Amino acid sequence: MGFTYEQYQKLISPASVVLAGVTSRLGQDSNNPLEMLLSSGYKGKIYAVNPHADEILGVKVHRSVLELPEIPDLAVICAPRDVVPAIFEDCARRGIKLVIIVAQGFTDGDAAGRELQKQISRLSRRESIRVLGPNTLGIVNNFASFSTSFMKFINRTGPVGILCQSGIFMTASEIFSGGIGIGIDTGNTSDLDFANMLPHLAADPRIGVINLHLEGMGDGRKFMAAAAAASRKKPVLALKTGRSKAGARAAGSHTGSLAGEDAVFDAALKQSGVIRVIDVEELSDYNRVFRTLPLMRGPRVGVVTITGGGGIIAVDACARYGLTIAEYSPQTMQVLKKFFPDWMEPGNPVDIWPASMLHGYGSIYRLVLETVLKDPGVDGVICITSAWTEDNFLDVSDIIAEAAGSASKPVTLWALGSRWQEYAAKLEKQDTLVVFPSANRAARSLAALYRQNLIQQREIPHQNYKLKNSTNLQVNPTYQPSLLNYGETMNLLKQYGIPVAGWSKAATGEQAVRAAEELGYPVALKIDGKGIAHKSDIGGVALNISTAEELLSAWKQMMSTVRAALPEAQIDGVIIQKHLSGGTEVLLGAKRDPQFGPVVLCGAGGIFTEIMSDTTMRIPPLTRNEILEMLQEIKLYQLLEGARGKPAADMEQLIGTITAFCRLIMEEPRIAEIDINPLLAGPHKIAALDARIYVY
Repeated sequence: MGFTYEQYQKLISPASVVLAGVTSRLGQDSNNPLEMLLSSGYKGKIYAVNPHADEILGVKVHRSVLELPEIPDLAVICAPRDVVPAIFEDCARRGIKLVIIVAQGFTDGDAAGRELQKQISRLSRRESIRVLGPNTLGIVNNFASFSTSFMKFINRTGPVGILCQSGIFMTASEIFSGGIGIGIDTGNTSDLDFANMLPHLAADPRIGVINLHLEGMGDGRKFMAAAAAASRKKPVLALKTGRSKAGARAAGSHTGSLAGEDAVFDAALKQSGVIRVIDVEELSDYNRVFRTLPLMRGPRVGVVTITGGGGIIAVDACARYGLTIAEYSPQTMQVLKKFFPDWMEPGNPVDIWPASMLHGYGSIYRLVLETVLKDPGVDGVICITSAWTEDNFLDVSDIIAEAAGSASKPVTLWALGSRWQEYAAKLEKQDTLVVFPSANRAARSLAALYRQNLIQQREIPHQNYKLKNSTNLQVNPTYQPSLLNYGETMNLLKQYGIPVAGWSKAATGEQAVRAAEELGYPVALKIDGKGIAHKSDIGGVALNISTAEELLSAWKQMMSTVRAALPEAQIDGVIIQKHLSGGTEVLLGAKRDPQFGPVVLCGAGGIFTEIMSDTTMRIPPLTRNEILEMLQEIKLYQLLEGARGKPAADMEQLIGTITAFCRLIMEEPRIAEIDINPLLAGPHKIAALDARIYVY
């Protein structure tokens, strides 16, 4: 269900609001949202409902929502859980269309709470009421001096928009945001979710950066579409908790939502252009640079330093985050040489210490930095200076800030020493550079600026692709998938245009020989039977067979070995397959995720699948570039390009095969899981050599 701009405005900036079930207690431990709302400076009409009070803090109190003189834009139900349904019904009868439910104990609680949630959801759908929560602080809109929070916290206004699933992410936002404009806590996300809010935050010119705190997810694909559109307009940063198994369990008990498999979330965020952070420190760093600095147009970094050792640390940090050290132009080198002694050849990093002995520390830092910033081959700069002296000796931070302010490229400063926070407090007010206590954080933040530049230029994903059967997103975990036999598997692959190696089925050794002669030696021999999945583990695979004698011997040995290993197995015969070589073995896999639906995995195939654990993941449909990026992420890509004497794979044919594979998993909702392993990627041919498909 959509969420219009008019509805959004009434939620975050209502002309009138009713606090239904508001407490009459006051003071530090009262958690009274009326007290907070009045202190926020809100200018709209405020109504209060409490059956046991006549007036609270000068506000007239009504016995029931039904007694209100007008229909307010928004109702905030701040009563205990067990009376929420009755108040919600009164809101529906009064015609209120937007409701925030503060109380906990619904899907995040016991069975009774989950039933109450279902009751409220049924009524909200019937009456077209949009609900935020339960289990939420609601809204903080500093632009409109409006807050539904029952908790007082340090609340500065800034250009950061927050969407969260825990109130602590808003109440503690000052430590990582520097000030928020609009904060929305979706709580248990029973109705209104991130996908409803993202388009409006992305369209708001007062919001420069969007922060997400995710514990779980309902409709993952709906979120991805909204996030992809938002991230093309402004940075979207996400702190996804529940990465560990213990964290996932805690997230489920907190919001009642599924934390989901972390690797799938990681793929979804990456594809949506959302920059994932690992902790609050990284989130704070990125908020600071996105609020302050221009995006970085390329990966090339110049380093200006007072210490050669520090410059090397910065170079390593840049490499860690995919940045490169810029090669200065001949013109830049010619200018730099004038500043240094004849015995020194300046490079990148530029260690200014020898030049400072000739020209003075402050003067030379300015000259070198301005020269480096003018170089067209430099996209961003890391400056290194001291912050360890007790007086202002060696403090060139103001000079660096001034030079950075006249450039159109991002500059980060690594201030070595305990006074770095003092430098940050002073310099970042000028909105020209950002100060860090380590080269790692300085480089990581530049990399985020470069990544956001790439995100805003990327192609638009296939958002209009329609699944043939949308019910495949709701997988019943009690289903027991069954394994297709070899013939059914290979025929389904061929149906979707996925090339397979030539094969034939045989029930006897003599039939196997005739099949091999028709296919042409060498061949591979594989056991075939219902439920036999890991053939090689039980002696069910023989490769590179060159003669009929070898084939008969392998067939007899295989039948004996497999029957001994699986005496109850239903053996249907053997598969004779053309033996192919001369390529790189790739793994293609897919499964269904409860939040995101079909998920595709690519990695090293054959014997290297378990050894290398070299895989990456995406959520289809995928563009050509997304498939290429996926392949480039795995170590195997070097072999696909032709490293170490291996023939290079036909990359276009491989990308086409993966495209067909994505279409297969999306259009066949009966498939629970599929592996093609290996898929042989050669210079002239791509072919599936083996595959398993489990169906519901």
